[in-house]
Amino acid sequence: MINVFSKYKAKLAEGPVYDLELNKLFWVDIDGKKIVIKDLENKEEKEITTSDLVSSLCVINNTEVIATIRHDFYIINIDSGNILSKIDGQENDLENNRFNDGKCDKLGRYWAGTMNMLKDKPSGNLYKLEGNKIEKMLSQLTVSNGLGWNPENNIMYLIDSPIRKVYSFDYDLNKGEIFNRKVLIDFKDEVGNPDGMTVDEEGYLWIAHWNGGKISRWSPNGKKVFEIKLPVTYVSSVTFGGKEMNELFITTAYKEDEPLSGKVFTYKTDTRGLPNNRFNRST
Repeated sequence: MINVFSKYKAKLAEGPVYDLELNKLFWVDIDGKKIVIKDLENKEEKEITTSDLVSSLCVINNTEVIATIRHDFYIINIDSGNILSKIDGQENDLENNRFNDGKCDKLGRYWAGTMNMLKDKPSGNLYKLEGNKIEKMLSQLTVSNGLGWNPENNIMYLIDSPIRKVYSFDYDLNKGEIFNRKVLIDFKDEVGNPDGMTVDEEGYLWIAHWNGGKISRWSPNGKKVFEIKLPVTYVSSVTFGGKEMNELFITTAYKEDEPLSGKVFTYKTDTRGLPNNRFNRST
């Protein structure tokens, strides 16, 4: 059963991150320039206003997160909302580009991709932030989206939304390197574009259908198992959370004729998800 989780109604909610230690869900409203935090214990919601378009985040510790804002990485105190430090990105000269989705791997490296806001050429790239060092890992993307890793941490997944493809890479966790790109899923026969995604403990992918009004679950071999329909069209991302890690948190975006659009939804599953990783600033 689909339930509404958030009071906050976003313009473009994205990047949900559940932190097991804090028992809190974090997400961003890209166009609303907000980071939103909800405590699952006391149900309190908190908003942090950002200076520009904020597209993803990773938790660092109990009081700090790191977020991608426009072209750069910012470390933010979640109690005060103050920026503590900034790590310059590599695309400040590309005014039509901005950061989009991003996640941390098992060793705390922050992988984040960029997108062409005009969607007219593949000017997006995928970067890896390790400590304070940024490295470009992949280029020629249009809208870098949906990241994830399999339970064994030897495969990484990446979505390019307008291309409508879900890629898989062999992943060297120790070195933080990707190679052997393959098309795992082609969305040519699906409704909507693939957007954000997460991976469960069985290695199955859960993918949000932007402009498709649903979440779908896919096997590690790229076969669709089932789908969950939502009461909104713009479904943007999904993550697992809750103390048992068996609850989906689904972000959506606003659509004028849909009263529940822009809310975060929940859905209890029979499957447990993999926990989100924190950023390791000391790597």
